[in-house]
Amino acid sequence: LSNVAVLAGLVFLIIELRQNSEVATSQARQQRNVNLYQASLANARDDEFSELLGRVLRDHNFDSVSTEEWEQIALYERANIINLGDIRFQWKLGLMDYHPYEMWKSRAANRKDFWQWLGGLTVPHADFWGDVDELKNQPGFSWHPFTLAFSEWSKDKAPLARAYY
Repeated sequence: LSNVAVLAGLVFLIIELRQNSEVATSQARQQRNVNLYQASLANARDDEFSELLGRVLRDHNFDSVSTEEWEQIALYERANIINLGDIRFQWKLGLMDYHPYEMWKSRAANRKDFWQWLGGLTVPHADFWGDVDELKNQPGFSWHPFTLAFSEWSKDKAPLARAYY
């Protein structure tokens, strides 16, 4: 009878651990969504910065951007890169679903050359770039129009040459 009680206790413990893992995943997802919402809302409220991002990311009007504006974009992208480091960490712990991780890997693949041009901005996890390279080699991978336009524009442009650490 005591063996049955121990076995039942172990089953209960396993169920409780699984539920705790689901709660942790849910909390991480919720916090990530709140952070993205707050960042998007802050950008939307700043008319000048929203217009700048639109000129670069949507319209690909790179020649209209001043050096100071490129510096501002570099700081914005640096914040996104820091977020990618956290995303890789969450993915490895099982706190992130497959599709959001794939979306962020695609974003990194499409922005890597842009980040290099901005001053060598990189995600600090080498394993992350391995995942990105694997994604780029998949048959269904396609380059974003921004990436293609930026690559064409930047061919004969010197990099911003400013490193942020």
